[in-house]
Amino acid sequence: MKRLLPGALLALLPALGCADGVEIPAVEIGAGGARLMNDQARTPAEAYEKSYSYLSRAHLNVHRNLETRGQNIVGAREAMDLIILCLQTMRGLVPEPERPRFEPYIAKYSGWLKALEDGTWGGSFLTDFERLEREVKTTFNPATAKVLAEFPKEGPPPKPAELSPDKVEMPPAREPAAEEAKKPRPEPPPTPPVVQTRILFRAWSSAHDDLIAAYKDKKTCKEKFDDVVGALRLLKAQFTGDKATRLQIYIDYYGGVDEKTKNFTALPEKTVEKDIVDELNIAARVIRKEFDPDR
Repeated sequence: MKRLLPGALLALLPALGCADGVEIPAVEIGAGGARLMNDQARTPAEAYEKSYSYLSRAHLNVHRNLETRGQNIVGAREAMDLIILCLQTMRGLVPEPERPRFEPYIAKYSGWLKALEDGTWGGSFLTDFERLEREVKTTFNPATAKVLAEFPKEGPPPKPAELSPDKVEMPPAREPAAEEAKKPRPEPPPTPPVVQTRILFRAWSSAHDDLIAAYKDKKTCKEKFDDVVGALRLLKAQFTGDKATRLQIYIDYYGGVDEKTKNFTALPEKTVEKDIVDELNIAARVIRKEFDPDR
């Protein structure tokens, strides 16, 4: 197991705002991937708080490196990558039911990282970035977070699954502890009827495409939006547990876009139509990848 800073960080400390002596988190590289080194933390709560504490500096460095004068895209990418790494680490330090809450945020930052890499960022990027920073800090504040009481017996938490617009990956299932293995396992929830699930999935997918088309054609979108959310709610009712939680996250995600565009009739400051379409399609790509019964 090697311990080191991310490679490019070593060459970019000034660009990342480190000249004033701010601590840069070390990263651990191993079979499980990369994660922040929280070995020095005595409890998961301390490790969570350390990861959370890096978020402010990382957000500031993205903003600094994207200022009009003296842009440093490489530095901005490294800082964005650190934000994702912090959220992934925090995700691994909370109980399983709490982890899906992190995924839309990891997806959003991963999409922005790709935009920085492709050179396609712009428009309302910095405005949306500042808004999401405030939301993340409020949502995952250590004062209100439900953190594991102790580190897993098999070792420090593994790298959490990364949910990006084009990549959905779940962490490997953990082996139960010996005493837990002796207990009878509850029966898994019944699998929803495939035909019914397929019909509801296709209803949502078609409604999503209709919403995009209506928005691009500058037509009234309320009915199309209601169809999208209604289909997702019916699809959610087919599942229990983690999948139902995930679908609620994306129902709320659509609701957030609807709210900030005032029912798709206005553009937020420094935003263009393409930004709204891209934001809707981020959720759609993930839903199609995870919930299409024919995949």
